[in-house]
Amino acid sequence: MLLNTNNTQINIKCQQYSCSRFRFEKDNTELWLEFQSTQETTEVCCQYCGERSVDIHDNYTTTLIDMPIWTDIRQYITVTYHKYKCRSCSRVFNEDICFKDPDARVTDRAAIWVQALLKYGLCISSVVRLTGINWKAANLIHKRVMDEALTSRKQYLKAIGYKPTYLAVDEFAIHKGQKYATCVMDLDTGEVIWVGKGRATEDFRKFFLEYDMENLSDVKAFAMDMNASYNKLVEEYMPGVDIVYDRYHMQAQFGKEVLGVVRLNEARKHRDNAQDIKEILVGETDPDIRRKWKQEYKEERKKYSDIKNSRWPILTSHSNLNDDKKEALDRILKEHNDIAVCYAMKEELCRLFDLDDPGEAREGWISWFEAAKASRIEPLKHFAELKEKRLEGLIAHSVHHISTGKLEGLNNKIKVAKRVGYGYRDDDYFFTLVRYISIPKNYMIIPQKF
Repeated sequence: MLLNTNNTQINIKCQQYSCSRFRFEKDNTELWLEFQSTQETTEVCCQYCGERSVDIHDNYTTTLIDMPIWTDIRQYITVTYHKYKCRSCSRVFNEDICFKDPDARVTDRAAIWVQALLKYGLCISSVVRLTGINWKAANLIHKRVMDEALTSRKQYLKAIGYKPTYLAVDEFAIHKGQKYATCVMDLDTGEVIWVGKGRATEDFRKFFLEYDMENLSDVKAFAMDMNASYNKLVEEYMPGVDIVYDRYHMQAQFGKEVLGVVRLNEARKHRDNAQDIKEILVGETDPDIRRKWKQEYKEERKKYSDIKNSRWPILTSHSNLNDDKKEALDRILKEHNDIAVCYAMKEELCRLFDLDDPGEAREGWISWFEAAKASRIEPLKHFAELKEKRLEGLIAHSVHHISTGKLEGLNNKIKVAKRVGYGYRDDDYFFTLVRYISIPKNYMIIPQKF
């Protein structure tokens, strides 16, 4: 039989506290349970000197939020407890409330309820609206759980003697207005081992100053993109570690800064030609000549449209295209030399990232940069001049096939967490959350204390 509010009687005892009264308030939307202390002074030891010589100094009442019994009825507990004074040392202390959470004015089971709600996807603002618990209290409860899980995970890894061998570093946005944070991930386990505010070189330096470098003694390689100066600090603090530049960022930049620019330049040529032909047609009266120019105009507009729509076929590997797209792409490459050259360089770049031999990779990358700089295509030349400085990090990819891919995947989780929480005011709490969502799920178990 389900509990109902008609003729309900209660008799609850919890150690030295008992409850036999309850009341409803605010049009039956709140249930209040009244707990009284029944502890005798003869059972109490002084918290300071340990003597059994205490008297009741005063009585106090506090209110705790509890997990509700009935739907849509918030539940509160009023606890009347004693304040004691020791006759031996004259110190005053409060009676312990055994079922109160240490960080907030909520019961232990309400705290566990909050933990479960947060664990299964609700944001703190939703938990606050559902439970009536203060935002700061919910924040403290959740942070305590996350800290306990992270500490437990750290102790386990230390006990088995685990040390990371491959790391990755990247930045992610934390607020609007170009505000970022930097995080370091253990690529072997997929766990974030450090998060810090900012993405500048000096912000990343804090990782090497704050983290236990002895735990990084087995690191072989560090994956990163080429946009930041992270490599300088890795070389400074971890001189024996190889720097590996991320394949995805290299290919994405080539697609945007070279293939994208060259493709749009070629498209604009056809668009301008079409515009010139259109102006000629305005003053031309001969029907035969007009028919010829109209045909030219249609061809130029079609070429413009084909190139504009060829972004993904050009960026995609040729072997992954269907026959129709292959035919259209081959036609564009045949008619546009600059696009064909950049496309061939893209295919060769992808091949170089698949090499396993460092010697072959070195020869291949040197040849690639020389060919790019020898071309008359300015975006390609400029790209090669910038990336050639990172030659050793590109060659290192043939030894350590690692990337920042796992970290990029976690960035999506971070974005979801930000959307769910509508952003976070407390950076320390948010950084703890980032580390927490990266650890194995068996460390996120909600303790059962009901």
